[in-house]
Amino acid sequence: MPPRESGLPRLLLFPGSLRRDAYQRRLIEYFLTLIGDRCEPDMLVADLPLFDQDLEQDAGVIERVAALHRRCVAADGFIVASPEYNGHVSPYVKNTVDWVSRLARVDARFADARPFRGKPLLLACASTGWTGGLLGLRDARTLFGYLGCLVQADQICVSDAAHWASEGPFRFEPAFADHIASTLLDFCRLAAALKTRDSDNGSFA
Repeated sequence: MPPRESGLPRLLLFPGSLRRDAYQRRLIEYFLTLIGDRCEPDMLVADLPLFDQDLEQDAGVIERVAALHRRCVAADGFIVASPEYNGHVSPYVKNTVDWVSRLARVDARFADARPFRGKPLLLACASTGWTGGLLGLRDARTLFGYLGCLVQADQICVSDAAHWASEGPFRFEPAFADHIASTLLDFCRLAAALKTRDSDNGSFA
């Protein structure tokens, strides 16, 4: 995890697909062209087995979980872009969250750390379908709300992703591009404001 070099909010960016050239990763990369100078970005790629309590005795697995947990704790906010799998968040996102949220019960060193609670989170999805992943994001909203994230009412849903990214990076019509930029900038302002508040009051993470 890189050291802080500015007063900008650190945003953990989680493209919720492992597929090479995934739309979610390309969408996050598009976001960074808009807010890369407004935050300290930390792109998350998790390498964890399917959650299994038997593996909680595996020191190597727990070490990898702990590394992800520390990055979540250090984050001032999250942007999660998840594909929709049968109306739900991707198994990859759910599995990563399950491991990170479980760590406090496995390792006493993390008992007082709160990687998610009270932190703003923006949801997004790039889908080849016409709904833009709305059902999956509804499921994600429930998941991250349960963990205590401040899930934003606004979200970014890209339908017909193959059309908007047919030649590589995403390119949107001006009105939708403006909507995405406005949503992201508002989120960065919120993350920065909450970071300043917590710095003044003492972190509760």
